[in-house]
Amino acid sequence: MKLSELYFGDLEAFDEAKNETDFFSKTFVVPLSLSMQSLRNNRRFIVVGRKGAGKTAVQMRLASELEQSGYFTLFFRFAEDLRADDYSEISKTQSHISLADVANPKQLFLHYDFRDVWERTFFNRIGNLLLEAGYQNKFTRFVSPAHSPLQNIFAGLTRSLSIKLSTDAGAIAAEVGVDLSKLEKPDEISLKEFNRVARRLFVESCAQYRMYFFIDELVFSKLDALEDEIRIRAAMVRDIVKTCRELNNFANQNDLDFHFICTLRPEIRNLINDFDSEIGKVVDGRDVALTWYIDGEDGTSLLEKVFNLKVAHSVDGLSQTPLDVSQFVDRSVTFGKHKMTVSEFLKTNTWGRPRDVVRLLLAIAKMNPNSKRIGEQQVKASLDEYSRASAKELIDELSVVHGKAILHALRKGITKKTYDDADELLKALPIPNVNEERFLTELFELGLIGGFQPETGNYFWAHRGESFLHPQMKIRIHPALWNEFGIRGYD
Repeated sequence: MKLSELYFGDLEAFDEAKNETDFFSKTFVVPLSLSMQSLRNNRRFIVVGRKGAGKTAVQMRLASELEQSGYFTLFFRFAEDLRADDYSEISKTQSHISLADVANPKQLFLHYDFRDVWERTFFNRIGNLLLEAGYQNKFTRFVSPAHSPLQNIFAGLTRSLSIKLSTDAGAIAAEVGVDLSKLEKPDEISLKEFNRVARRLFVESCAQYRMYFFIDELVFSKLDALEDEIRIRAAMVRDIVKTCRELNNFANQNDLDFHFICTLRPEIRNLINDFDSEIGKVVDGRDVALTWYIDGEDGTSLLEKVFNLKVAHSVDGLSQTPLDVSQFVDRSVTFGKHKMTVSEFLKTNTWGRPRDVVRLLLAIAKMNPNSKRIGEQQVKASLDEYSRASAKELIDELSVVHGKAILHALRKGITKKTYDDADELLKALPIPNVNEERFLTELFELGLIGGFQPETGNYFWAHRGESFLHPQMKIRIHPALWNEFGIRGYD
């Protein structure tokens, strides 16, 4: 079989888990930093991990296990499910503040409050899931009167944050103590009161159900959005996290087996914390870190295990017999005088993430479609493509804070593999109005640079567990980026 005929997985774990269920199940590896059982409403509900670290994969795996135990599972993907018209409708819910009137971005951020909007959105999604499963009660009739998802998160909201009730929903509200005669409009209820009624109905009508609600893809990039929209998205993400905490506390206090789990990237968490330092009180202590730098209990690299499983089962659907990885893949690659095992290559040329492994295998297959095995020649032929895709993702992450300026600075400024110290590197990367110390830390934490001791050949990377960049070390550009920046032959 040719490499082009094999399936090595998807960069998006959501797609892989949905479309290639068996392959996903066979090749999933649990990172040692995470206890799947700890993700509960009364313990931890936030998964923090770099892009590609496996946050979505962990949720999909957990969802599969939960469904087999009788739980409902539900996914809301922020970056995918939020539409353009959601932003155009924002003024309806935030009429007390104008983008043009607030010069201080932090002040603008603190004034926006989407928690009631998100709570209503989540209740609507839950109601529709129960209806699709054939369950109807007062809660579903109240939160999903049209038996359909909201067209957008602001659908049906007025400028005064009110919702127009159907006749049925109005009758249900009256049953739980809402005096419709005292409302300015008898068929219109405030969003806050709507959520109060929904919570009461939730307890009364849904205690017999069990559910995990996963909120994923809480991401955005300055490369494709204006500053005001970035602040709005950041405010939304902040309030999603706060809403999850409130609903988890509500479920736990009412002995409901409902759990709201969300994922965050470190750079998104840090950006939000810059605008609202109080978010740290919500995240810290309720989060789990998703890392892969720890080797397995038998001393085997977890990434090598992922690599071997993806290769072995790449024939699923074509053959009943997994590939013999030891025969299908060369066990070492030589660069110049340096010979590297597969494990060493993965440790040096990835950021310790499953997505890096899949990206490498996809690049190998793309650049060597007619090859029938993975040898040294095939690996080397794929490095330009692998480096290009890896650099693009890293630049996307850096753009969250620095916008488009980072792309120009990196392409123009990085001209060699090793820099004598931080000052030399910073001079090569002129970014206007940047906090240099923080910028250097960001480059280190995201993996563009690491500490380097040339006399021993040792690297010190954030993804390998180093907490900060030691000032006495030289600075090394990550080897997987050398091809894209055109510096492989420049020391």
